[in-house]
Amino acid sequence: MTETKTQQTDIPSQTEKKVRLFLILALIPLPILFYYNPLGAIILSYSYLLLLIKQPKLITFKQARTWQQILGAATLLASLVVYYAIILVYPEPAFYGVANYALHILGLFLIFYEIRALKEAFTPLFLMAATTLSSYAAAGLKPYITPFADELAYLVANILRVLGINANVTDMANIPVITLTSLTGKTVNGALTYECMGISSALIFAIILVVVLMEDPSPIKTRLLYSAIGLAVTFALNILRVTMIFISDYFYGAEVGATIHYIIGYTLFTIWLVCFLYIYSKRQTLHEKITSIWKKKPQIPTS
Repeated sequence: MTETKTQQTDIPSQTEKKVRLFLILALIPLPILFYYNPLGAIILSYSYLLLLIKQPKLITFKQARTWQQILGAATLLASLVVYYAIILVYPEPAFYGVANYALHILGLFLIFYEIRALKEAFTPLFLMAATTLSSYAAAGLKPYITPFADELAYLVANILRVLGINANVTDMANIPVITLTSLTGKTVNGALTYECMGISSALIFAIILVVVLMEDPSPIKTRLLYSAIGLAVTFALNILRVTMIFISDYFYGAEVGATIHYIIGYTLFTIWLVCFLYIYSKRQTLHEKITSIWKKKPQIPTS
């Protein structure tokens, strides 16, 4: 009887260890992705977060069969070499990208869990697949979004003028160029191409919103309202990003501006994504606090 009780208490422990090993193996490729594709790695980090959230469900699944584990091992191997297949049709992917990681996660599911556990892999894999396809969607939108680059250039130039920086917009081969003179007296030119419009980050944010909506049982009006707010702020942050680059050019020169250009987009997007998800998860509590503060606010007597 004692041995039976010991075995029964050991079973959950072994299952939990298996889940921890699964999560550790799922985490290993992320540093590689951050090196080759920082923006993509941010999205895949959210996919990994979804796996962490699903941890209690993963404990309930049985171990995979032998044939399934063999298939999973083959999928893991494919995740390491998929780059060499993709490069034949798409010449400039990162060495290890989203598609590799998606196969990596799929392979781990096949090795560790019975086949029905794949339903828990759907949202992380959907996020990865949609992120991979977002680059093609962004390319398809280019002819329709590019004409608005002039509006973005004039808006940024007007913001710079309000801040006391003399900036002018000129046209060079149908591409708007913002020109200003830095404090060191050097002329700085910045072309606002399609990539400056923030479409890629907006698409990725939209993909994350879709995943959130799939997992969240809130009323459709609430989800649509927060989706609209989230996308609007994402575009506003892109305007802030471009403005900050030119401000860096003005005060510190083009070299510092180039460094800011590389990191500011990832930084702002990551901060906003974390803030949005936190606000969305705590929206009911925040709404109650704001309502409580508003009710306590002294009312001005009317005569």
